[in-house]
Amino acid sequence: MCGTALIEQERTGALRPICPACDYTVYYDPKVAVVMLLVQDERVLLIKRAVDPQKGKWALPAGFVNAGENPQEAAMREVLEETNLVAEHPRLLDVFYHPGDGSADIIIAYQLEWVGGELLAGDDALEADWFTADALPPTAFLTTHWLLERWQTHTLY
Repeated sequence: MCGTALIEQERTGALRPICPACDYTVYYDPKVAVVMLLVQDERVLLIKRAVDPQKGKWALPAGFVNAGENPQEAAMREVLEETNLVAEHPRLLDVFYHPGDGSADIIIAYQLEWVGGELLAGDDALEADWFTADALPPTAFLTTHWLLERWQTHTLY
């Protein structure tokens, strides 16, 4: 905050960057993302990623929660941005902590209901399409894998 070089020091139970001049403590915040499951007529919505990580692979629509944004609103926004579909009525499925695939530290999974719009890939999606449980393409990200497996085995709830 004041421009003085930081030092590492014990603070609130962990080593943290501390300013020796003004006593400011740096706390690193986790990256929070949402992942969405939309099912229609026994088909699940997937997007083909246009960017890294996992460029070219299929995944559930997902994205980061913006600062000050309600995660449920982020879920509806991301679906619209990536698929052009209007989805509402988010229902919490699970919360994942650091799945180790380079995406986010905390991932909140929602199931949403498609209420309008015409399917069209957008934002960071090359393609968007509906898939049946027996015809899923190779997928990216552990959270996509886990949620699709639970959808296939009817163990979402």
